[in-house]
Amino acid sequence: MSLKKNLVGLSAGVAMAAERILRGSRVEVDSEKVKSVLFLEYLLPLGCCVHLTPVYEAIKRSRPEMTVTVATRGLGLAVLRHNSFIDHLIETPDPFSDLFGAARALRAELQRRKLQPDCTFTGASDQRTRIALLGLLAGGGWRGGFTLAPQLYRRPLRYQWDRSQIDNNLRLAELIGAGAGHLEPRVFFSRADVATARSMAQEIDPSADKPLLVLVTQGSGGQRTGWHKDRFVEVIQYAHDVLGCAIAYVGTAADTVAVEQIRQAAGGIGTSLTGRTSVTELAALLALSDAVVSLDTGTMHVGRAVGVPMVVMGPSWQKPLEWLPLQVANVRILRGEDRTEVPADYKLDEVEASAVIASLTDLLQAYPANPAQREQRLQASVSEVEHRS
Repeated sequence: MSLKKNLVGLSAGVAMAAERILRGSRVEVDSEKVKSVLFLEYLLPLGCCVHLTPVYEAIKRSRPEMTVTVATRGLGLAVLRHNSFIDHLIETPDPFSDLFGAARALRAELQRRKLQPDCTFTGASDQRTRIALLGLLAGGGWRGGFTLAPQLYRRPLRYQWDRSQIDNNLRLAELIGAGAGHLEPRVFFSRADVATARSMAQEIDPSADKPLLVLVTQGSGGQRTGWHKDRFVEVIQYAHDVLGCAIAYVGTAADTVAVEQIRQAAGGIGTSLTGRTSVTELAALLALSDAVVSLDTGTMHVGRAVGVPMVVMGPSWQKPLEWLPLQVANVRILRGEDRTEVPADYKLDEVEASAVIASLTDLLQAYPANPAQREQRLQASVSEVEHRS
């Protein structure tokens, strides 16, 4: 037990040596023999969760016989609750606050489900030593993927900055011979989520005869990705008065006051749904919409995952390749020239309201409101899977 208590403070090399002593022999690394893989997903911004989903699909499409297990918590559980490319979803305590409790819970749950992973993977967002140590303590075979402690891994990967976050994550599938080329992210939802989304759509537009436009006006708060309120107001009024859109605002409960301020400044146009949707209900609502105007934030990634046409405003200080849907046909991206210095009061200053209006007008002409398209998006992501963590 004293060895376990001291693992966090040990160097990665010493921890690896301890593993070899405890297990008696070197863990075999053979991609062909991998039948069960465990993913550890604990860095949980919404975009990070969404951008790991293509890996699960890549594995299942290439090697459908393989068992895919994900250990996570919180938002990770919410995003993956109905994912049909995952066989087992396991909830544990947070390894950043209780590493050994998380390891005990994960080992116990793997044993209860009679799972013996041949390897354990961490994605591009989970490059933390504690997560690597969780993989070591849980005993999920050899370890691969992105990490700050490569000595703990048999097949560590180094992030490639000339690839997107998604395509970096897809390299995990290649470690076990399951490469499938580029895949877009997916967020699945239940039929109950669809029913909730339909009810909300009816609330937004009782006549059901207008293009349904969703506005994402608030970022996560962690980075400077906000936009000027008066510019949002100009877009909202044009979309309503000229383009004939029914408008909804989505966000967390914490966004309610800020969203209402924008809505009132726009003359009370639209319906606020802030704090009223789970992640999967939000995904269903976005699939049922005709267009989205969004900041570069978590909800935008969910919109991408369900295939809704979007106008996205991206910050000029962040390289677009990493996170933005650059080559997605029904997405229009607006951002300024690359910059390294970010003013303290920066609010996507380079993006004018007129540019958003022009892009939204173009988007609705190229992808006009179409009930059949809404239903197609819904059916592409509706799932009968209900993971019980």
